[in-house]
Amino acid sequence: MLGNWCTGALAGLAMFAGVSTADAYVIDFTKAGTGSSGTLFNGSVTWDMTASGVLNNSQSFDGNVAPTGTGLSFETDGYGVGAHDDEITNYANNKMEWIKVTFSAPVLVNAIAFLDLFQAPDRSSMEVGQASINGGSPIISLYATDIAGTGAPGFVGASFAAISVTEIFFTVLSSNDNYGFADGALAGIGLAPVPVPAAGLMLLGGLGGLAALRRRRKTA
Repeated sequence: MLGNWCTGALAGLAMFAGVSTADAYVIDFTKAGTGSSGTLFNGSVTWDMTASGVLNNSQSFDGNVAPTGTGLSFETDGYGVGAHDDEITNYANNKMEWIKVTFSAPVLVNAIAFLDLFQAPDRSSMEVGQASINGGSPIISLYATDIAGTGAPGFVGASFAAISVTEIFFTVLSSNDNYGFADGALAGIGLAPVPVPAAGLMLLGGLGGLAALRRRRKTA
């Protein structure tokens, strides 16, 4: 069981890069042209985003240096909620914004990335992005390592053993960087290069091959 996951920015960048260079199925929410829906696996699977408000990825990337080797374009700061806001915000009045990504069929998700997650300058607290898979099992938490106010991008990524996913619920927890409200932006989702049904067929084919090999050895 995965339980709660966390990672630092450098490790997360490396892990997300490992996923994105191995396959083309990275949903890049930092690309200006990425809308609220799309297709995967040559159109065999569709994905759709909904949110607690207006979806927005219109703000240009404002970090001083864009992370490299991640498979993300960093044209924008990623997706947030609000007509004039590019971040998922957790307000002091218990209003927690959220974004949900739903797939038309199960897919194998193996990486998630956020932008604009920061630590307080005195490191007393930090912003935390959270992804709840398939209604909450597992819950993946990404903890900020970049310091607020330095111009850093607040990039945090995590990779993990591929999980069969139909829905991911993204939000930001209440811990803060001591600048305004707790917030962060959804940057990307990495997927294994084979959809779940095809992966199952490959496994069955492999098991069938092993059985045939054993039969041949017995008759030899």
